[in-house]
Amino acid sequence: MKIVNIIGKEILDSCGMPTIGCEIHLENGAVFQSNVPAGKSNNKYQACELRDGGKKFFGKGVTKAIDIINNEIAPQFLGKEPNAIQMDLDMIQMDGTQNKSKFGANSILAVSMAMYRANAYIAESELYDFIAIVSGSDTVSIPLPIINFASGDENVFDQYLLIPYGAQNLKSALDKSIQLFQTFKEILIKKNMITLTSSSGAFASNYSSIDQPFELLNETMSKLNFNSDLFSIGIDVSAYKFFDPKKETYNIAGLKKTTEQMVEWYSILFEKYNLYLIEDPLALEDLPGWIKLNDALGQNMHICADELFATNPERILKGVEYNIANTVVIKPGQIGTVTETLQSIQVCKENGLSTIVSSRSCETCDSFIVDMAVGASSNYINCGGLSRGERISKYNRLLDIENTLTNLVLNE
Repeated sequence: MKIVNIIGKEILDSCGMPTIGCEIHLENGAVFQSNVPAGKSNNKYQACELRDGGKKFFGKGVTKAIDIINNEIAPQFLGKEPNAIQMDLDMIQMDGTQNKSKFGANSILAVSMAMYRANAYIAESELYDFIAIVSGSDTVSIPLPIINFASGDENVFDQYLLIPYGAQNLKSALDKSIQLFQTFKEILIKKNMITLTSSSGAFASNYSSIDQPFELLNETMSKLNFNSDLFSIGIDVSAYKFFDPKKETYNIAGLKKTTEQMVEWYSILFEKYNLYLIEDPLALEDLPGWIKLNDALGQNMHICADELFATNPERILKGVEYNIANTVVIKPGQIGTVTETLQSIQVCKENGLSTIVSSRSCETCDSFIVDMAVGASSNYINCGGLSRGERISKYNRLLDIENTLTNLVLNE
């Protein structure tokens, strides 16, 4: 079944800014779409997004990227059958740069996602099953959700997370998590605190200290009689945001800490709140600090690298060499193709690292990452909080897949 058209289009993400949509049309009339999310942070290790610049949309327009899809990429694939892996490699070669700065990671990823859907259709497979085949796996699995409950400002950590690791299945995990989410909101209201939600779907309230969200989460769990055997707490620190490279200190919530003091602080928080994971606990430049932290706490919890590894297989392998972290956050937009993203997950598996497939700050309702997490058998998935349509669409897709897999087992 040959490709007759590839169309790039400018759409809006959940932050109200431009991003890319892509359609792939086959000769039988079938159409496969993708919508690419965007991140608020783009460091030097990530593949480059292509943006228009200028005044329109604050320089965030993507018409140049759309032109790349329509006039550079599409002509190379028209008249051919979908071959997702080979066409990802072709786009990498056409771009010809190490960081995809010519075509843009957003342009390439839009085509890559839609092509994987078209290829799954040709293979008469569910997307997650096709991704499992590409990943060399005979099985698929439902990842454990990591749910964002509280988002902060300069007074608190970037995100406070709950992980329902004690639930028997996804449906049970979401049932109890929703109870917690709504009860957490009720407690905020009773304390006359703000209940607005952040772009990630968590409660962005007027928290007074680093510890208050921890205490509120524990209060919520206590009210519902949920114990630590069911839920654990995690944090996304995003420490690069408050690191002073000149003074080599971390400035957060009015506190100034050295690397050694940060490691000691995390050890205290681990004991005090039974922390299950810490994401981006230190700055990108602070590699000795990462090694110290992983040595100190890596046997007891997940030390998660997001910005540092940037879903790049080579950087992940370097992290393995130096024992920098034991868990890797996976975001296709950081590397620019689905194929390279799956390579990153495979590198993690081969080296004993856990993976968290994660949504981005400015999302769309596209649930591609859910099928990817299931097909690649990722350990965890972070779709954000339990609010906002672009977040709920992914939880609903997870539920759909779990129902399908459960029915298949029952009917065998």
